[in-house]
Amino acid sequence: MNTNSNSYVMVFAVTMCVTVSSALAFLATSLKSKQEAAAEFDRQKNVMMAAGLIERGDPRMREDLEKLYADRVKQVVVDTIDGVIVDGEADALNEAAAEKDPEQSGRYRSIEQAMTEGGKLDAIILPVSGKGLWSTCYGYLALAGDKNTVKGIQFYKHGETPGLGGEIENATWTAMWKGKKILDDKGELVSVTVKKGKVDQQKPVEKKHFVDGLAGATITSNGVSKFVLSDLKALGTYLQKK
Repeated sequence: MNTNSNSYVMVFAVTMCVTVSSALAFLATSLKSKQEAAAEFDRQKNVMMAAGLIERGDPRMREDLEKLYADRVKQVVVDTIDGVIVDGEADALNEAAAEKDPEQSGRYRSIEQAMTEGGKLDAIILPVSGKGLWSTCYGYLALAGDKNTVKGIQFYKHGETPGLGGEIENATWTAMWKGKKILDDKGELVSVTVKKGKVDQQKPVEKKHFVDGLAGATITSNGVSKFVLSDLKALGTYLQKK
C-alpha cells in the first residue's frame, strides 16, 4: 500500500475523524448524567448559601449537603396573579394556562422555601436572572419569612469580566445585601438597587434599599438592579400579600 498516495491520506484522515468523533460522542453521552447531577448539586449549594443554611466553602461531604438540601429545602409553585402557592408543576400549569390565554404562559413560577429544623418557614428563595454587560447572569435571592428582609444573594452563572462585573460573585459584595428591604414603609415593592458609588449610611432610604456599586462595572450593576426588580415584580402579589 502506498502510504504517500492521496487516497491513503484521505482514508486515514476520515477514519481518524470518525473514530475520534465517535469516542467523544460516547464519552459525552456516558457522562451526561454525571454532569447534570454535578450542575444540580452546584445549584443546590447556591440556594442554601443564599438562604444562609451553609457558608461558601462548606467542608462537609457532598452526600451530607445533598441530605441537608433534601431535609430543609422544598420547591413550591406560586400563582403570580393570585399570589398564592398552588399544587403542581410550573411548566405543566403554564402550558395549561397558555392554552386558555397565551398571555398567561408565565403565570406560574417555581420558588424554594428553606425550613428550620422544627419545620417553620425560614427563608424564601427566588430565582433571579437577566442581562449584565456581556452575559445573562443567573442567581438566587433569599428573603426572610417576612417576605421583605434580604437574607442573602448568590450568583452561580455568568460571563461578566473577572475583577469587574464578575465581582457579583464576591462574598464581600453579596454580604452587603443582607438585611436590606425590598418593601418601602408603605409596603410597596421597591427592591434593592445597586448604587453607582458608595451607599450613604446617613440616608435612611439608601441604608435600607441600596448596596454599593461594583467599581468599573456600571452596566453590570445597572443590569442587576433592573432584573432583580423585574423578578420581584413578577412575584409582587405574592410578596406583598400578608
